[in-house]
Amino acid sequence: MKIASLPERWSKFLLAQPETAMDYQVVAVTLRDGRVIEDVAIVHHSLIGEVRGHGDIPFDPQDITDIRITHRRWDFQHQITGRNPAAI
Repeated sequence: MKIASLPERWSKFLLAQPETAMDYQVVAVTLRDGRVIEDVAIVHHSLIGEVRGHGDIPFDPQDITDIRITHRRWDFQHQITGRNPAAI
């Protein structure tokens, strides 16, 4: 599993938003092509740590046109077998 960095614009936006829990936010992202990707875990307001149900991040962070905080919780650090929680 790769971790991707958000563009600085979105990192600054998330820094000013409430956290879902300590050091992370769960969001929905809208992409340039109109797709909406739900349940994206953002760690430290700047890293895409995981997307629920995906082994990898299924989009390019540069394609994000909108981020909506959802706070939908799930145990994202343990969702994928073999995931190293220390990696985030």
